[in-house]
Amino acid sequence: MAYADVVSLIQTLKQLMQQKPRWIIGDTRKMIESLLNSAGYFQNFLEKTYMRRQFFGNSEELERVIRIAVNDIENVIELKMHEYNLLEHCSRVGLPRQPLCDDLPPLVEKIDFVKRKMMRFVTNKDLPSRDYLLGHSSSRRVASLNLENVVVGLEDDLMKVMRRLTGPPSGREIVSILGMGGIGKTTLAKKVYHHPEVRNRFDVHIWITISQEYQTRDLLLGILSCIFQLKNEVQNETYRLAVGDEIKESSDDQRMDMIHKKLKYRRYLVIMDDIWSKGIWDLMTRFFPDDNNGSRIILTSRHKEVAEHADPDSNPHEMSLLNSDNSWKLLHDKVFGSQHDVCPCELEKIGKQVAQKCQGLPLALLVVAGHLSKLSRTRECWDDVAKTISKIVASEPDKCLGVLAMSYSYLPHHLKACFLSIGVFPEDFVIATERLIQLWVAEGFLRHERLKSMEQVAQECLVDLISRNLILVRKRRFNGEPITCGVHDLVRDLILRQGEKEKFLKVTRTHDVITRFIDTASKPHVHRYSSHSRISQGDYWNSTSSLTRTLYLFNGLKHAPGPSKQIPFLGRFKLLRVLAILHYTFQDFPLEITKLVHLRYLEFNCHDDLQCSVSELYNLQNLIFGRHSDLPVEIWKMKLLKHLEVKNISSFPVPSSTHTTGSSSKLQNLEVLSDLSISCCSNEMFTRTPNLKRLKLHGAWEECRRDTISQKLNSLYCLTELEILKIICSRKLYPQPLPSKYVLPTSLMKLTLRCTYLPWEDMANIVTLPNLKVLKIKDNGFDGDAWRLSDEEIFNQLKFLLIDRTNLKRWKAGSVNFPKLQRLVLKRCIYLEEIPKDIGEIYTLESIELLNCRTSAAKSVKEIQEEQESMGNDCLSVHIHDKPCKIQTISNDCLLIILTVLVESLNA
Repeated sequence: MAYADVVSLIQTLKQLMQQKPRWIIGDTRKMIESLLNSAGYFQNFLEKTYMRRQFFGNSEELERVIRIAVNDIENVIELKMHEYNLLEHCSRVGLPRQPLCDDLPPLVEKIDFVKRKMMRFVTNKDLPSRDYLLGHSSSRRVASLNLENVVVGLEDDLMKVMRRLTGPPSGREIVSILGMGGIGKTTLAKKVYHHPEVRNRFDVHIWITISQEYQTRDLLLGILSCIFQLKNEVQNETYRLAVGDEIKESSDDQRMDMIHKKLKYRRYLVIMDDIWSKGIWDLMTRFFPDDNNGSRIILTSRHKEVAEHADPDSNPHEMSLLNSDNSWKLLHDKVFGSQHDVCPCELEKIGKQVAQKCQGLPLALLVVAGHLSKLSRTRECWDDVAKTISKIVASEPDKCLGVLAMSYSYLPHHLKACFLSIGVFPEDFVIATERLIQLWVAEGFLRHERLKSMEQVAQECLVDLISRNLILVRKRRFNGEPITCGVHDLVRDLILRQGEKEKFLKVTRTHDVITRFIDTASKPHVHRYSSHSRISQGDYWNSTSSLTRTLYLFNGLKHAPGPSKQIPFLGRFKLLRVLAILHYTFQDFPLEITKLVHLRYLEFNCHDDLQCSVSELYNLQNLIFGRHSDLPVEIWKMKLLKHLEVKNISSFPVPSSTHTTGSSSKLQNLEVLSDLSISCCSNEMFTRTPNLKRLKLHGAWEECRRDTISQKLNSLYCLTELEILKIICSRKLYPQPLPSKYVLPTSLMKLTLRCTYLPWEDMANIVTLPNLKVLKIKDNGFDGDAWRLSDEEIFNQLKFLLIDRTNLKRWKAGSVNFPKLQRLVLKRCIYLEEIPKDIGEIYTLESIELLNCRTSAAKSVKEIQEEQESMGNDCLSVHIHDKPCKIQTISNDCLLIILTVLVESLNA
């Protein structure tokens, strides 16, 4: 991974010149500039070898030499920076005038030697000018299908499985879907799971993904989550939290008993996806009752013995590879689109050959299609792909990894590190795209592009990898932007193999593997290390720890014996840029972390508050702290901080002149701040964070005096760059109305209000926001039984409107109020009588979605759809989930709320 290391060295050198200008003078500056010049030459060389790789031939050995050289240089420089920073803070002895001057000459000599070797290599090459392999495909020509959307060749499979779910026998039946990895087992199961006939037939729908690495506790919690999510009863927040705590504190046996009782006498459908062993089935079958009511369990697996063990008398549904026609159709639709472009005649024959050589495996077809869509549509390009496939894809379908490896080898250098870095996450891990982008930026392997932030560069890399079908989108926003993502198991296998081969990353899953890794970690060294099992502090930490750049501990640490509060092993990782310790909470703040001055991304939990010494992490860009904490005033010294996320910030003092003065008292780079108490809001704070783009506020209105609430909200107006605002308050049954005089930033594009109990009249403060595109009202974000909009109240840019759990009964609005609305979602609006009929007249409206609303509201939506269809408008889709609620009797939850109110009134 020479390219990523070269880019990282360039960033390190530039950062050194910016942050330590007093070190970079005289001869030191000349040597740093020489190193930068050579590194830039390496970057240019590596980009050219990709552009014209068919003429350069195999340059792996030269890349290895480059990688070793730049790694050695960066290690020396960053270790010296770490050493000198500690001396500056902890020693009275002053530093030399040019601290790096003695260390740089051998580094310059080494890199010059490699550069001369490269120049001789390039001189001996006769480089033609053509670079047809890359082509010039625009993003519009990139195929947009992904594995979840594939329906080619699945029609018969879907019909057969549906018959087994909806037909006889009445007893519980196990339906196993078998096939090799990448053949579409999960895709077929999802088509069945979401089919309307299936949704209506079963009372309970449960989906659990098993995978090779599973925790019994997590599986049981996942099942219970599905069960409680599907209940129609109206539950208040207190009740749901109480149930959640009860489930978490129960033992596994108690959870199994709870599942059995909840499913007893109910017709259920369970999807057990990606099951690998007989043992997990033996565990699961204990709590799925058979009440002779037509319940069904679907298993997807690669192993026939698992299906036969689950039910020897049931014939598994074995999926077949696609035939030649369907293979070509899938490849064609993926590359050219099913309704738009048509394959040129001169490419059809070779295209069918490419499809044939994929041997009917949908995953292989999708990956190859994603690669083809990036190339010029010329016979030379497609011939080259066909020849490569013929060497990789043989008669055995298990060689699909060869196809995936081909896709990886054709990735541009700047995408390879992004792709391989995903291997640090556990199997089936749902990756938040925002977090992934932060990690890529912190790693330092993204190339700089003019007029673009590093986050924008990372976003473009993500979109590119998705378009190549190497990353799968798990969840999207209403506008198609990815929220979460992941990779297919086969792709992950490729990542782990390739990452270890290129010494890019090391992933360990069990403690035994960690121990073996310790013994061999020093040669060669791997910069990125990820552990998926709980480790001890003495497990790994040898001399090579000081060179590790990234450390993920997904299952935390084993508790150290004895009363020691120190975590000494952390101090060994002197060059860490990324440190994420999940599923573990330190009792006391680990001060060793504050010595890791190269950290750019830090995520951990601690019962203690954040300490003032955290400000010593002057390179930190992302701080994610999963507990409640007051913030120290020293945090204002962290000038590179971009993302500050704390579970509950109850105090965020603004520095006085004794701490900082002038412009240095501002966090100019801070773009995301969460989760700030409303009582902390002030003009003074927000004028010092002028570039905030996302802000999340929490708290109860009673934390502020009534005469200051408007002042707190008005202080938000200082945030002229704010795009996303969330306000989440504590639930109150009958709060007093708030003052209506406050002004929100006009830059707002997305607003979420939860438990704020604003009067609907206050919508006048929101309707005037000129850039608002998304509005989410949750858990009585607005309070009152009527929302009436006049013709003058117009949401000019609003595209998405969500109203979730309010006491709204009557809603008066029309198409004039929402001229650009695309999607309307109403959830648990159990009092709302009907949807305004004029809503259907909105020209841009694409969908209306209802979940657990009144029968009359669902009826009004259907009438809107029928009216639009009668006028020839077939573009409006309506989705009504679960059975509509009829408000006829008082539920137990409602009775509990009433009793609570009566008790509080009596106590008052």
